[in-house]
Amino acid sequence: MILAQRLVGVALALSAILPVHRLLDPRDTGPAGAATRDVAEASWLLGVSGTLIVVTLAWVAMRMQPQTRTTGGVVRLPWDAVRGPTPGSFAILTGCIATLGSGILASRAHGRAPTTVDEMAQLLHAAIVADGRLTLPTGDAAAALVLQNGVLTHEGWVSIYPPLHTLLLAIGLTLGAAWLVGPILTGIATGASAWTLERLMGKGAGRLSGLLLCVSPFWLLVGGSHLSHSSAAAALALMSVACLRARDATMGRAGLAWAALAGAAMGMAVSSRPWIGLVCSVVIVLGVWGPEVAVRDRRCAWIPRFGAMAVGGLPFAMLLLGWNAVLFGHPLRLGYSATFGPSHGLGWHPDPWGNRYGFVEAIGYTGADLLQLGVRLLESPLPVTLLVALLLLMMPGVFAGRGRLPALWAGSIVAANALYWHHGIHFGPRMLYESVPAWMGLVGLAATSAFEAGDGSGRRFARWVVGMTLTAGIVLSLSTLAGIAGSVASDPLGENEAVTAMAAEDAVTPRVVFVHGSWASRVSARLAAAGMRRDSIETALRRNDLCRVDQFARWRASPIGPAPDLDFDPQPGSPAELQTRTLSPGNRIRVSADVEADATCMREARADRLGVLDLELVAWRAPALPDAKIRYVRDLGPGANLRVTAADPSSAVVWIDRADGGPLLLPYREGMQLLWGGPGD
Repeated sequence: MILAQRLVGVALALSAILPVHRLLDPRDTGPAGAATRDVAEASWLLGVSGTLIVVTLAWVAMRMQPQTRTTGGVVRLPWDAVRGPTPGSFAILTGCIATLGSGILASRAHGRAPTTVDEMAQLLHAAIVADGRLTLPTGDAAAALVLQNGVLTHEGWVSIYPPLHTLLLAIGLTLGAAWLVGPILTGIATGASAWTLERLMGKGAGRLSGLLLCVSPFWLLVGGSHLSHSSAAAALALMSVACLRARDATMGRAGLAWAALAGAAMGMAVSSRPWIGLVCSVVIVLGVWGPEVAVRDRRCAWIPRFGAMAVGGLPFAMLLLGWNAVLFGHPLRLGYSATFGPSHGLGWHPDPWGNRYGFVEAIGYTGADLLQLGVRLLESPLPVTLLVALLLLMMPGVFAGRGRLPALWAGSIVAANALYWHHGIHFGPRMLYESVPAWMGLVGLAATSAFEAGDGSGRRFARWVVGMTLTAGIVLSLSTLAGIAGSVASDPLGENEAVTAMAAEDAVTPRVVFVHGSWASRVSARLAAAGMRRDSIETALRRNDLCRVDQFARWRASPIGPAPDLDFDPQPGSPAELQTRTLSPGNRIRVSADVEADATCMREARADRLGVLDLELVAWRAPALPDAKIRYVRDLGPGANLRVTAADPSSAVVWIDRADGGPLLLPYREGMQLLWGGPGD
């Protein structure tokens, strides 16, 4: 066990020191690999320089005061006030602080709006659910309504996401405060994690970890968004509490009740983020109950506990399986696979866009995630993952003692993500978000262990390093949070509410707002409406002249004659013969000198000259429900738009997001004339 702990410590230290992210070759890993490599390179340079500075200053300080313990000199916290409350009171306090902090960031930094396409699609689906539906009816106008990160079913459009977070957002929308769902869940996760860590590691390490969670910019920024990470994090934290309470209780009603709550929390985690929820939940259960089953619960006394857990998780299992069966055609088929095909699944294989993800890429992405995590957890000059590595190398017995569950919790999520090709970057390595409480627990344990150790020169040096790192990290984190909270979000979509109000003025009958997006988005929508999977659509757009893809989309709608020849080879990048041209700011297309644009393609390109705003960015504000007063739909051109206006465009308007002048709302006929050169009727 000690050897395994030290090997993990060495690997963790190397991930912070060595530029493992350089294993990601952009030629093989595509834009995602290139972006990850660039961000990780910046974090690596920051971490290496910060480590050198902290280590140098710590050595100088230790030499100046070689015999002085630094417990009170380097990190001086009001421990009497921190240690005073009961564990429950401290958990509630940290939960309230985290809710307040992430709520301020949600309002100020995020503008109470989604920050990614993932959030936009899930928030739109939540609005559909809040209206009492499972799908958005599309009828013959599917191309005007389909969005990214969604799939068309027989009943209409749905997002690709599991049900629980969508349902929580729907509740938030019903109450008029969907933006508070993330902060509330973050507060729950923080409070439950603080209680768990104190129960596992003692008052000093546990309470320091809880305080660090409350000031972590990464934890609070992601928690203040609409992403489902907050649901999974809250569920896993609650599960850890329930498992510990079930272990400590007798095998009577109280123990079985806590076991049932643990099962419910596991179901919540899996129905929010299935892979991470399943892996981490199993690890938490085995980490808490495993040793007790072997020692204390003899004669199969553990069977009722696992039975109660199964009963608690059953409703959520039925929810997830039923959701999948109704929306995606099979209880075990997730929306991701229904939309992007089998290459979206787990394992080391090319991703849905042909980018390579093998063992080498898994190491490169995992190293990049750990590197960013060490820097972003507290914005500290020295990556805090190095402090954890120091703990594992210098303090034997961590895996077998107080740090066992946090280490298993953090390690299981890192290992699970190594088997998944998607490693997102959003305020940090967001795919490791659910592991943040465990990492903070290990950081707190490293800090308190260093200050509790003896007075050898190595121990004194470690105390100075830990103290300076945490002091600088807390100061920089608070400064970062204050700077973000003190400036109102620069929301590029800030005019949306004003546009919606303009569209609603004097609207006696329901009004349709045609949002003019990019040519590529129109082609993508028509292909999706014709039944093509998203992975094939993206490959076609990336590896072919856009006019040729447009011609193929027309052929799919009316298959007369031979189909235009397209390159559907799922390889990373685009062929060398394709050139990039700009139709309007931020709107670039791929063209080939071998393809001659026809009149329809010329018209499509010309329509984008004033500027574009894709429907995904605004549809969540005014879902196109049948009884809605305002409906945002995609502008597909005068002819195709008639499927939405039903030959009566008098109440319709066109939204043009001008690159040089902001949003412009025009009567339908005037907008069609300006964009498409036609009257619109």
